[in-house]
Amino acid sequence: EDSESILDTAMPIFEARRLTWHYRSQHEDLIAFSNHAFYDGKLVVFPAPHAQSADFGVKFTRVPRGRFVNRRNVEEARIIAKTVHTHMLERPDESLGVVAMSAEQRDQIERAVEDLSKEDARFRAAIETRLDTEEPLFIKNLENVQGDERDVIYISCTYGPEEVGGRVYQRFGPINSDVGWRRLNVLFTRSKRRMHVFSS
Repeated sequence: EDSESILDTAMPIFEARRLTWHYRSQHEDLIAFSNHAFYDGKLVVFPAPHAQSADFGVKFTRVPRGRFVNRRNVEEARIIAKTVHTHMLERPDESLGVVAMSAEQRDQIERAVEDLSKEDARFRAAIETRLDTEEPLFIKNLENVQGDERDVIYISCTYGPEEVGGRVYQRFGPINSDVGWRRLNVLFTRSKRRMHVFSS
């Protein structure tokens, strides 16, 4: 009852065997960090045919005017919603998931996406069309993303300064806990083709 993970409970009872490769990642950059930080570099990583690609790997967008106030970052949510809008209209063949670092930020992103869908019938139709597939659009917080996978994952880092250009305090919610590394490992291995990080 006190255990964080059923795996931790089972490890003393059963002989441990570790997977040696990661089936989901279609680009080596998607598993490189977890392989280094969590798997002691023991995963077999298959080299990607294109080292630099717009379709595969890890991407980054800096949100210079983002502010972390009341456990949410309104500007980061707005920019992510606009990027979701573009993705759903221009890349309908790629499934998409969005993960935020707090439930409040998840709600903020959901509201921003909903507002855009009310303004754009094509966007609303794209979301609804995707609902009928095995991998519809999801927007979740870090604790609820276990077991999910999508072609593309957007990560809202959420945290940032309270004022534009101000200090960023080293308070990062659940990932600062003793098992925060496990949550990050789960998050960093959700995408099959591309992971796009948004940070203030």
